Amino acid sequence: MAIAFTNEQKDELREKLIEAGFELSTTIGFKKMTIAKITEAAGVAVGSFYIFYDSKESFAKALIHETEERLMRNLMAKLAADGTIELREFLDLYRDCFRPENNFLLRIKLEDWVWLKTHITDDSYFARSGDADRLYKILPHINGVRKDINPGVVINFIKSVYAMYQNRETFFEESLQENVDLIFDTIYRYIREKEA
Repeated sequence: MAIAFTNEQKDELREKLIEAGFELSTTIGFKKMTIAKITEAAGVAVGSFYIFYDSKESFAKALIHETEERLMRNLMAKLAADGTIELREFLDLYRDCFRPENNFLLRIKLEDWVWLKTHITDDSYFARSGDADRLYKILPHINGVRKDINPGVVINFIKSVYAMYQNRETFFEESLQENVDLIFDTIYRYIREKEA
């Protein structure tokens, strides 16, 4: 007989699964992650996984979505009463999302990126149109952005951060965060409104 969970219990189960997924994605990776390992790490029954997700692929999408949602919640919490945020403040907030401790995607290895790209085949996460859609959602909230930016330039800068971390074994890892900070400084200089 199936157990009926309250909404609060479902939220708690989902949170346990998500946190287990974040941890496992960086310790064993997506390729080796199984539903049994996810539920064991979360301390829940295997059947509980299927309340929320129909596959490991849908779970991986949920992890990415949760990372994006946390960013949006942080952004919305920082917005002024008029629904905007200053460019520098936004980029400082966004830069924090590009620290490995705050973004599980910066902790996974290249083979797991390959797994994600081959198993998440819809356009929602790895297509350029999805990237542009996410950028266009955020831009109207940011004060001080020049009107003629090329979104592809901004997106390419962001993707270069992921590319560096995917290939971190070939970089000087102790310097990666400084490189990321420099990329964000360049983004700031590129998109800020020029002073008259």
